[in-house]
This record gives sequence, C-alpha cells and structure tokens, in this order.
Amino acid sequence: MGRRRALSMADPAEDPGHRDPDGVEFLVLGELAVRAGGRLVPLPGPSVRALLSALLLTPGDIVGEGRLLTLAWGADKGSRRALQCAATRLRTWLRTAAGPGVRLEHAGSGYRLAVPDAAVDIGRFRVRVAAYARTNDPERGLVLLAAALREWRGPVLGGRPEPVADDPAVREVEQARIDCAAALADLALRLDRPADAIALVEDVATAAPYDEPLQARLIRLMAACGRNAAALRQVERVRRRLADELGVAPAREVLDAHAAALHGHDGLVPVPRQLPAAICDFTGRRDEVAALSGPLLSGHGRGGPLLSVICGTAGVGKTALAVHVAHRAAALFVHGQLYAVLRGPGSRPVDPAEVLSGFLRNLGVDDEHVPRSLDERSSLFRSRTAGRRVLVLLDDAMDDAQLRPLIPGTSGCAVLVTGRVPLAGLTGARTLRLDVPPCDEAVTLLGRAAGRDGVDGDPAAADIVRMCGRLPLAVRIAGMRLARRPGSSLGRFAEHLRPEHRRMDELAVRGIAVRNRLHENYQDLGLAHRRAFRLLGLLRTATFPEWAAAAALGTVPDAARAHLEALAEAALLDPLGEDAAGQIRYGMPDLLRLHARELALAMERPLAREAALRRAFGGWLHRAERAARELAASAGPPVWFEAEDEALATVIEQAAAHGFHDLGARLVRATLGYRALRGPGTG
Repeated sequence: MGRRRALSMADPAEDPGHRDPDGVEFLVLGELAVRAGGRLVPLPGPSVRALLSALLLTPGDIVGEGRLLTLAWGADKGSRRALQCAATRLRTWLRTAAGPGVRLEHAGSGYRLAVPDAAVDIGRFRVRVAAYARTNDPERGLVLLAAALREWRGPVLGGRPEPVADDPAVREVEQARIDCAAALADLALRLDRPADAIALVEDVATAAPYDEPLQARLIRLMAACGRNAAALRQVERVRRRLADELGVAPAREVLDAHAAALHGHDGLVPVPRQLPAAICDFTGRRDEVAALSGPLLSGHGRGGPLLSVICGTAGVGKTALAVHVAHRAAALFVHGQLYAVLRGPGSRPVDPAEVLSGFLRNLGVDDEHVPRSLDERSSLFRSRTAGRRVLVLLDDAMDDAQLRPLIPGTSGCAVLVTGRVPLAGLTGARTLRLDVPPCDEAVTLLGRAAGRDGVDGDPAAADIVRMCGRLPLAVRIAGMRLARRPGSSLGRFAEHLRPEHRRMDELAVRGIAVRNRLHENYQDLGLAHRRAFRLLGLLRTATFPEWAAAAALGTVPDAARAHLEALAEAALLDPLGEDAAGQIRYGMPDLLRLHARELALAMERPLAREAALRRAFGGWLHRAERAARELAASAGPPVWFEAEDEALATVIEQAAAHGFHDLGARLVRATLGYRALRGPGTG
C-alpha cells in the first residue's frame, strides 16, 4: 500500500484543532477540568462551575438566560439574580485562571464565553470533524477522525445533573461522537487499516451499547483484524442485550456484520460524498445558518426525515447557503451525502426518475438492478436509506411533485431543498424565505469577491451594493468585475453602474449574468402573469399600492390581486402588508424592476406602455385630489399623503419625464396643502 501516514499530526499546521500547550484549556468531554500550562487549575464553586459548564457546551455561542438557569440550577430552581451573581464571580475567576484571552460577555438576553475553539476539547473535536468533511484525502480523514475521538475522556461533563444530560447540545455532541466513530470505522475498513481504528471505535461502542449500526461496525473491524472469535462474541453480546432488555432481535446491519465475520468478507454499502465544493468566501447569514443548522445538528424529524426548504428569488444566495450548511452538518451523516440539481437547461424540470437512477448507483445498486419505473426506484431508494444517516441536497426544485419521490422515508435522514417558490405541499417541511443580506454583509461580500481589503470604509462600496440591490449574485459579479481591474477605483466602477439603461449589461462576467438568472424566474410564469410583471416594471416607485397595480394593468382589483400574489410567490415582488392608510402595498426590487422594464420596452407597444402609466398616474391623481379636499375640509391628519409621500414625488418626476405635463401639474397642485402642512423644505 505504500508508506502510511501515522495516526497523529506532528506538524501543528496540519491540525485544525492544534492548541497552545502553554495556554489555558477547558475540558468538558469527560469530567469538567481546566488546565493552564499543562497543570490542573482549581475549579470555582458549585454555582459558578455549573454556569461555566453550561457555557462550555457551545463555546462562543450566545446562550439564553432561561437555558442557562435550567442547565446550571435545574428547572424552576434558579433566579435571574443568582445567574447575575454567578456571572460576576465567573468573570473574576476567569481573569485569574484563564487570562485576557477568555471573556464572559453579556449579549442581549444571554451570555457567551468568548474562547478560541482550540482551547476547548469540544471545539477541537468539532473543528476536526468539520475538517474531515472537507478533505478529499482519505488518509488525512483517518487522522482527523482519530484525533477528534481522542479528545474524549468519558461522557460529556461526567457525573452531570439531569438537566444537562437532557440538553440538546449534549445529545448532539454525544451523537456526533457516535457518528465520528462510525465514519472512522468505515474509512479504516475502506483503506484496509482496521487496526488503526478499532480501539477508538470500541471505546465509543462501549459507551453506546444500543447503537446497532456502530456495534455492527465494531464487529466488522474485529473480523477485519483477524479477531473473528471476538467478533462473534460481540454479536452474541449485542443479541443478548437486545433480547433481555428490549425484547427485540438485532437489526439487519448487525446480522450482516455477523455473516461477514463468519464468511470472511465485508459487505459495506458505498458512502457517497456528492456535495459541491465548500464556499471558501461564504459571508454573513448568521441567523439563517443557525436556523437551518440547529435542527440538522441537534436531531432529525420525528417519524420521518428532516425537511428544510430555502426559497427566494434567483441570485439571492439559496444554493450558497444550502451548500454551506450541508458542509457544516456533513460529518453527522456518516452514510453519505447526495446532491442533484433539479432544474435543467431552459428551465426544464429534471425527471426525478433520472435523479433516482444516479442516487441508487451511488448507493451501490448495479445498473442492471436499477428498476425501470419511478415508483420502483423511489421504493428502492427508501429501502437503501432506511436506518441510515444520509443527507440529500436538492438544488433549484421546481415543484412538490418533482421532490416527493426523492425523499427518504426514515428519521435518520435529512433533506435540504432550494427553490424559487415555497413548496407548500411538502408535509412537515420547515421553510426559510431568504431575503437579500444587510448592506454591511453585502459590502463584505463585494470586498471578498474583488480580492480587496478595506472596502468597508469606502462610500463607493455601499453605493455599488445599493445599485446591485444587495442581491448576492449581482454583488459577487460586481466584485469579479473589480478583480479584473485591479487598478480601477470603486468610485469609477460605481459610475459605470449608475446609468440604469446599462446596469444589467455591467452585471455580467464570464458567462454569468444577473439578467439571465432573473429571466428564469420570469419564464416560470404564465403568459398573463408575465405581462403583469412587464407593465408593473414601468413604475419607478419603490413601492406601490394594490389599486395602482390594478390601474396600471387595466383590470379589476380581484384580477390584479391574483397577478400580484403570483408574482410574490415567484419572488418577483415583495409583499409589504398594509401601510398607514390601510392600503396593501408591494415593492419590486430595483434589479427586477430594471429587468421588467427591459422586457416591457422590448415586448410592449409604445401606446400600451403609455396607457399603463397614464392609468396608474391617473389613479394617484384621483386619490390625491380627493385626499386634498378632505384635508382642506377637516384639517385632519394627512394619513393618505404620508403613506404615498415618496411614491407621489417619484410619480410627479416620472410624469414630467414622459411628457405627461397635465397629470404632473395637477399632482403638484393636489399636494400643495399637504406640503404646506408639513412646513418649509418638504416640497
């Protein structure tokens, strides 16, 4: 086999969990302990020690006060005052025991222990498991998994009280230990190095006697090491324990391992790892990552797989978020990760039977045994994934019917779906509607894509991001354009983007174009909804009320509402709810409006465009004149004018630009009373 890598990482640069041997070290994977410079540090008193233990379960994360009270004192036993006193004493103890590198911070309604991952054994365990999920080198993967498992000295916070034992973070990390041991066993068997894993796997299997998949792996490792008698004794121990204590027979995996030990061969199912490459410059989305990762890391669906759906407009970053989250959780899905794109060329839905064919082959089914019908393939897929921990990432799903055959049937699996519209027909699915990121995150993404430091302080960066509508695809393309012009300033590039008529042309690079991606959303619409999108794109107002859409479209309110709801579902409009005047409002993001306007200029006759604008502007004029009369008669609050203030200013400007001078002049006169009421400088 050639020279093998020793199962250690002598070079600290190779070890993502390397710690400073002279620094402070917190240990929770076993009895709680703290070491500094290799020597044990005396622990604080019981309440402070309990608080420290609770914070160390998720180092660096904010832990809410309620959860801390439960973990440290038990349900209904602690108080906020007791927590504050314990926090004060913990800060004092940390200054003496840990030095300035470790801080207790109060954040919102909770606390976080600011400590490097490498200074906590649970952090080192997690970063090594995550590094294993990213590596394509199986030898290095073996080293990383073994190093991760060596961090364990016993149960989490050995001798812990009941509230801690039941905490999701404890259950998650103990399950992660089992998953890590299973992955190490699979990898060692695949590399024909069972002796390198057997002791570590045996330790975990002893601590998890009812985990049959892990017991099956231990049996295979024993047999692969030539310890067939020990393997058969282990089978008997598992069988007797299950029969005496649970009244059940061993699972199929244990029986298959038994057969392998008897007959001297291994029948492990292949472990596919199909996730796209991790995104090295992934930026922000902290809340979204937490919302999706939490369920994946803490457990799976009850009675079925965990289903999570990310929906949103094209280019908003759904795939990037899904891939990032999938890589974070991949190490927990020890039986593999499957991936498929469900939108084909020309927005053609990919046949789920075709996807299943690929999945089954990757799960070890020979070509001749792949069934012909969709139902049979789906049934075999569920059988192959039953009782296993498989993560399925389905990108750019078109509808519910396309997805249903691709969903495993048992709770050990998880499915992460991206799609442009909500998939309401998926029972039990958690849906996250993804919006554009805040300005600071978008600016950071621009700098990373451009390969430039220090863009955060440049006003032109915020200007570029604003003209990109904070849409991640557009921001990334802008960054790529800047990267190709290392000598060009951000200000100069912003000037190129400023003219609306050429902005979409500027937001294209290397065959990737914002226009093309947005057009895919448009093509998914029916013909009537497409025309509604085009005509509404003629309005330059940032938002508009439902009645204005009906006027622009030349239709009754109910018909207009159907168009608006369809466009909102397709993520081509933002539903904004009621304004101060009780009007339902919608917004069309700038880039979508520019694309809709391009389509209108190309596909609508000039007279049709002019008529749509005249109808919409006429609607504003009619309501403005009525509101002006009411304002003059009652001197009451100008609610309608306040709700339409920004829109009216834009409509007056756009009416003048189109030569609708009669409309523009009457709108100006209608707003005079409101402007006078607001005072000088508001016109």
